[in-house]
Amino acid sequence: MAEGVRQRGHAFEAQALIGLGGALCPIEDLVLHDAGMDVRSPTPEITRAAGFWAERRRLAQRPPAEILEPGALRRRLGIAEPLEPAPAPKQSVTGIAAPWGRLGRDDDGDEADEEDGDEVDADDDSGNPAFAEIDALLARTRQKLDAWNDLSSEAGRKSLTLRDPGYDGAGRAECWLAVLEEGRGLPAALAAAVALDAWLVLEPSERAGELGFALAATVLRQRGLAQAHLPALGLGLRRGKFRWSPHQALGLRIAGLLGAFGEAAAFGQADLDRLSLARTLMIRRCEGRRGNSKLGELVELFVASPLVTVQLAAARLQVSPQAVEAMLKELGGTLPRELTGRKRYRAWGIM
Repeated sequence: MAEGVRQRGHAFEAQALIGLGGALCPIEDLVLHDAGMDVRSPTPEITRAAGFWAERRRLAQRPPAEILEPGALRRRLGIAEPLEPAPAPKQSVTGIAAPWGRLGRDDDGDEADEEDGDEVDADDDSGNPAFAEIDALLARTRQKLDAWNDLSSEAGRKSLTLRDPGYDGAGRAECWLAVLEEGRGLPAALAAAVALDAWLVLEPSERAGELGFALAATVLRQRGLAQAHLPALGLGLRRGKFRWSPHQALGLRIAGLLGAFGEAAAFGQADLDRLSLARTLMIRRCEGRRGNSKLGELVELFVASPLVTVQLAAARLQVSPQAVEAMLKELGGTLPRELTGRKRYRAWGIM
């Protein structure tokens, strides 16, 4: 059942990470999208969750030391190798009580931009003051857009982005790597909690914010607490009562994340028990069969994969699709469950 537990953990973690952002991602739709059997057009949330799932699969197949190697992390985040030693983390401009602060633009830069925007319309004293304020706001907005994008060329206008040039992803990543290095002397669970908290505070990546959960789980793998799988830490945070916020005290944040790790472990054990019970119930249907019956192999296929189609089962078991449909009828209508709700191109799974 090991592979089945791993794949189900990936699916549940991807769904939980979307849920932490306040969006909806039904687990059935996610599993069907991953298998290329969408019942309806996939939503952006489903597409993002499928990306998280694929990322976790890749990380679970690589050695933890290779994943957490600084050069590999920089390449994953699209950051060049530093030419100088990493600077000390800046003090948080948002008042976060932590040894690592949120890096970003200083307040002085924003005030300077506002002053420049005011100077643009300083000579225009005519007209309604309300319109003057609107003109000043539009001028500041244009300056921001000009700083973020190259609007002077056709190529720049075609590739507009919302990246902030003052984000300093390289500096944030270096600070996070320094925190990861300092955590080597801590216990495994505490080191993973500190690494995850630092990632959520520093946000080293503008486009892969959820990667921190997988990296914290990789720390647990590297330290020997989860050698056989990649823990679903986001699932524990989603199911628990604690909600992480950068405005909380550092001790409260770390304690909450450690509690989320416990929630994740408890859910993993409960899901393993549920999968084991489903396997036991289906194995009972195989009693008294002939020696060449493929029903037992079909049961193991359902346990090892979140989703099974008639075509997939026929290819794996080397039987006809009609034989697979007959075996599905022998298993009964409760386990496994039909996920698509249609008469053709159906899929079954234990969810």
